[in-house]
Amino acid sequence: ATAEPTRDELEQLLRFYAESGLDFALDAEPSDRFAAPEQQPRTAPTTPAPNPPAAAEGVTAPAPAARIPDGEAVGLAQQTAAGAADLDALRAAVEAFEGCNLKRSARSTIFEGGTRGAHVMLVGAAPSRDDDKNAEAFSGIDGILLGKMLAAIGLDSKADIYAGFCVPWTVPGGERPTPLHMKICAPLLHRQIALARPRLIVALGNAASQQLHGSKKTIMQLRGTWAETDFGAGAVPVTALFDPAFLREQPRFKRMAWLDLLALKKRLTGDGNTA
Repeated sequence: ATAEPTRDELEQLLRFYAESGLDFALDAEPSDRFAAPEQQPRTAPTTPAPNPPAAAEGVTAPAPAARIPDGEAVGLAQQTAAGAADLDALRAAVEAFEGCNLKRSARSTIFEGGTRGAHVMLVGAAPSRDDDKNAEAFSGIDGILLGKMLAAIGLDSKADIYAGFCVPWTVPGGERPTPLHMKICAPLLHRQIALARPRLIVALGNAASQQLHGSKKTIMQLRGTWAETDFGAGAVPVTALFDPAFLREQPRFKRMAWLDLLALKKRLTGDGNTA
């Protein structure tokens, strides 16, 4: 007899379906979706499932998490963010947050990385698949490239950097978060920035740059420019850099990225934050 699949095997199968874009079940027999209702093939009656055994006295089975409407999810995120008095409380609240459907397909909640208290805060759009697998921000091949970029201007990617994400869960297929994902999770990121109090923020990639600049301009227009953003702890300068994943795919932009890194180093040195 064929062995029943394990829980881990089922989770891997569901994750494969999610990353493949499959979000609904298929019928056992093909159906003509354009046919009138009375022409639809009749499915064989199914045998009703037997009633589940009664739960032991005093034991209540956990109910599955219900999907939260989008409007309520934004309000819940705002409430969650406002209730966090420090980064530890916010991290715990984000890990328990159920308002974003990406959490259901992700292995890990990647709230932060680097070192708290660092002058520079890096913000990416969402964790990569390597980040999700390793439960670590900016890991894998993109993390290695980012570390080399920062080391070139005298910054250690662990000690001199604090990191966060616009959305703390990876997106199936390695895609960028949708505008709705960004909107729902924005209060969580804003509160994280307010509690971390960085001297300046570097947004990585197009989505994160648009989110933190509050602009529809592209990364090509935002790179090398500075703006100020205030999420409750005073004005913080923010600039934009190309995302390491983009530079791996489009290496011809590495020269532009190097010029942006030199400008960042000059800003840091001029502000007296770091050598």
